[in-house]
Amino acid sequence: MSIRSIASLAALAAVAAQDPSSPIDIPSHLPTRRLVPDVYGYSIEPIWVDDYISTPLAQTLLGAVARVAGKPPPIRVGGNTADQTYLHDAPLSTGNSSVAIPGYLNARQFNVTPAWYDGWAGYFPEGTDFVYTLNLAANTSAWSNAVAQAEAAHKSLGRRLKQFELGNEIDHFINKGWRDASWDVAAYVEQFRNVTGQIVSSEWYKGIADDGDKPTFQAGVFADPPWVPDQQDEIDDFSIANLTKDGEGGIVEREQDKDIIGSYATHLYPQSTCDGPRWLRMRLDLLSDHQVLWKVSGQPPFLRQSVNISQFVPQVAAADKAGAPLVMGETNSVSCSGKSGISDTFGAALWGVDYVLLGASIGIRKTYFHLGAQSEYSAFTPKPYRIKNETVGAGIRANWYGHYFVAKIVATNSDKDKELSIAALPGANSSSLSGYAVYTGEEEEERSLKKLVFLDMGVWNGTEGLSNNSTLKATDGTSFSNGTRPVSTIKVSTSWTAGQSVSVTRLTGPGTNAKSGVAVSAVTFDVRTGAKVGEEKEEVVEVGENGTVEIKIKRAEGVLLEITDGAVSEEVGSSGAAGKTGALWSGLFVAVMTIGFMLRDLEAKRCVTLPSPAIVCEDDTYSGAQQAHLPAKAHTLAQSLLAIAKSCLGFGDMEPAKSEVAPVVTYMVVLGLDALLGQVPIFRSSKFGDTGEQSICVTVAFFHLDLSGANPARHQYPGVT
Repeated sequence: MSIRSIASLAALAAVAAQDPSSPIDIPSHLPTRRLVPDVYGYSIEPIWVDDYISTPLAQTLLGAVARVAGKPPPIRVGGNTADQTYLHDAPLSTGNSSVAIPGYLNARQFNVTPAWYDGWAGYFPEGTDFVYTLNLAANTSAWSNAVAQAEAAHKSLGRRLKQFELGNEIDHFINKGWRDASWDVAAYVEQFRNVTGQIVSSEWYKGIADDGDKPTFQAGVFADPPWVPDQQDEIDDFSIANLTKDGEGGIVEREQDKDIIGSYATHLYPQSTCDGPRWLRMRLDLLSDHQVLWKVSGQPPFLRQSVNISQFVPQVAAADKAGAPLVMGETNSVSCSGKSGISDTFGAALWGVDYVLLGASIGIRKTYFHLGAQSEYSAFTPKPYRIKNETVGAGIRANWYGHYFVAKIVATNSDKDKELSIAALPGANSSSLSGYAVYTGEEEEERSLKKLVFLDMGVWNGTEGLSNNSTLKATDGTSFSNGTRPVSTIKVSTSWTAGQSVSVTRLTGPGTNAKSGVAVSAVTFDVRTGAKVGEEKEEVVEVGENGTVEIKIKRAEGVLLEITDGAVSEEVGSSGAAGKTGALWSGLFVAVMTIGFMLRDLEAKRCVTLPSPAIVCEDDTYSGAQQAHLPAKAHTLAQSLLAIAKSCLGFGDMEPAKSEVAPVVTYMVVLGLDALLGQVPIFRSSKFGDTGEQSICVTVAFFHLDLSGANPARHQYPGVT
């Protein structure tokens, strides 16, 4: 696994331990990942494409995003019915360009003609990038149907067709009866090479003059999360890490295959209406919990397997090493079409923002939210339909506003700002608060802090905005929070200059449970036409002394802060004295966590005395709040961390055992082992090779630790005096 991936994991796993009254620091040189303007996309089930293009609603909404973000959302046409789609040259008996058999809600086969592709090719905003999923399941005639689909799709879409997928959720093929028990990564690679070989050797593909216009392939397309057994339909070896042999072989062993793979895709639905274990996790308060979005272990039992974004860190690392980014190719809040009262609420809007940004911060390039014209999780629905004894109208749901808010986050105002990158803030990482820093500049030395995003993920169930004509009335809120809605003040130490103006954009709603009344700085959208309604409410705050910015935020609300005048910071995340301290603790945490991972397999254990009152012993006896199996060697390495840093970076003499910092370092090792190592079996010492002083030096130097002038006494850690 790459150092950058470990850095992202460690930074996000950190628990903010500072005094609540102290500003949130933005540590120097946070590991960042690219933030693209079309990071938030949609996946449309093939059988529902005709419904979506039958009204201007989707076109208008997606156009609004494009005008703000600078690029339309990417569209993937794929899903379960992709592997049931068959192309027919002759007109269908119905006279239409498509027909679902026996019907749309229970389709077992979806027949289309070339005119079907023409029907939606011109509907979406100019500049939309498309991914199209070919039928890999039907292999009785050497995949002639898939090869024909590829040609027909490209004939209609042209250069807008950026990628093909071969099959949808191919790790479920055994369970669906489409492959036998021998189906595995090796068999998939063989069939991938067969089908892609036919396509790239075809006359139409070779006839594309510009190589940059030739569609590439999005490989993988796996459904089962790698670390969550209760979400896996069958026992198999499908993961991006296995597919690419950790980026060093497998499907990219041959250079010609590596050249045509443009990305890798996985799918994730954190909650579900269609299987028992995830049904127990189907709660709005869990969807809104930032720590659940990252990962959860421990009590209660039904949450022990609720591991979400963190499990994809190794998959991102493997994809990166294989030469292409990882995308979340299909996702939403609740699988099997969603759950009204969860999927269509303001809480889901906040979750969607957090989900996309958290994924981007670890290297998930794009996230595609699945749409069905009659699905409860869809952000907008084109036509009225009948479901669960109710008639649900066409319209816009609360979760749509999360996408429009993300468009504001990824928007750039000049050519200079075209390339954005993102990092999650360790100081804003709890169940009820998440935070992100957005930078401009392509190279690290040119990066400047441009925007900050804070999401209050706390639950506030209000009494307003409970209904929406396009959602089920039976799920309108009936349980409400007591008292007055809390308002907090966030203080953040930035590298911005005192007196500079900072614009504020807010994602607001009457409550977590709200289905209507949602807005982005007072902007709403007409539920019938999708047209933008109202003008954005202007709100500006001023940067205070030492770059401090203060902003009030309601329980269950999102805020975007953007520097609007003068030059933005030249040094990433530096925030004066507070920034130096933040740099110290962020860097130390990442370095120590890396050491902790290296020590995962050490067996020698004995009692180690830690900062009072915690004592850890090999026989599992302990006192104090922390319990961990701490190899004795970890204590030695932690104590010597400063000495190693000194030799790497060349600052003045400091005896680690006598310093104020060493106990904190030791304590962080304990927290890291307790919180992470027991839950993350993939992080083993074999992944890291040399664990000697030289590799540790590289880690420390990579994060540019600056211990000079730091004052550990400013931070309060439990058990550390």
